[in-house]
Amino acid sequence: MTPEGRPTAEDARRWVTEDFGVRVASVDEVPGGTDTSAAVWRVVDTSGTAWAAKWTTRPSRTGTRLVTSMADAGVAGTPAVLATTDGRRRSRRAGGKLALTRWSDGTDAATVGLGLEAWVTYGALLADVHAHAFPLPPRRQGARRGIRRRRRRFRAEIRTLDDAAVAGTDPVLDLWRGSRPRIDLLLRGTVLEPAAPAEPVPVPCHGDPHLGNVLIEPDGSLRLVDWDEAVVGPREIDLHMVEFSVLFEPTTAAQLEAFREGYGPVDVDEHRMVRYACVRALEDLTSTMTAALASTGAERDEVLRVFTGILAPTGSASLVEGRLLRALAETAA
Repeated sequence: MTPEGRPTAEDARRWVTEDFGVRVASVDEVPGGTDTSAAVWRVVDTSGTAWAAKWTTRPSRTGTRLVTSMADAGVAGTPAVLATTDGRRRSRRAGGKLALTRWSDGTDAATVGLGLEAWVTYGALLADVHAHAFPLPPRRQGARRGIRRRRRRFRAEIRTLDDAAVAGTDPVLDLWRGSRPRIDLLLRGTVLEPAAPAEPVPVPCHGDPHLGNVLIEPDGSLRLVDWDEAVVGPREIDLHMVEFSVLFEPTTAAQLEAFREGYGPVDVDEHRMVRYACVRALEDLTSTMTAALASTGAERDEVLRVFTGILAPTGSASLVEGRLLRALAETAA
């Protein structure tokens, strides 16, 4: 383990061998990603088969169960899961959980982009996830049933940051003070009532299906990865990620039309979409500002780049604000 408590490649080699019975030839850590509570390695076994080993301290039982269920059902675009030697979906190591899935040599769609035909495929892939017969996980199994992704609620983060802004002198807090009117607007969006009174039918959702988690395989097919945010709930949990991109590259009208062609006709609640987008933006804003205050140097600069990007014209906060104002006006009327 590193001094920060993160597993090393040697830890991964030993765990994969002992827990999954894989004879390991090589292990390489996969760099990048913003999740500090997780680590990913590319593991190649002695037969030449490549695996993705992911260790995380986040509650991800729903995601592991969902991926296994879809792989067993033959749903395209989902990774094959290797069970542990005693038949479990994951092993427990160093306060976290370790899962092993087949490695993909694909390139993430956020890097290379998707053509319009691929956007149709993307819509069809997400529709297949939502149509999969998957039982609602009981709460005692750690199921996440809403948009909330962080262990600490964003309202508690806001209170802590407001207190720091009053008492603190860190110049980074000037960014927080300047963003507060927009934070307040987003907070109004988090209590929007659904436009339709009927309760939606819950469906299995990926929970974080932005293009960075969509891989383009060598044969041109698409694959969804990183299922840690999986949840059973309204389909808008996933669909708002398509409408309000979090990657600072807004979805165009043509891309949305292609996605909807692949996804198929469905009634979407606009207010629920907006509400989820507001929660997502607030979670990202509060977590990045908290991380910035706790970091220095290049690490702080990168976190602040993300914070300002969320508030920039192409950021997720800006993308939802116009539709939020319309939804609030409709509610008032």
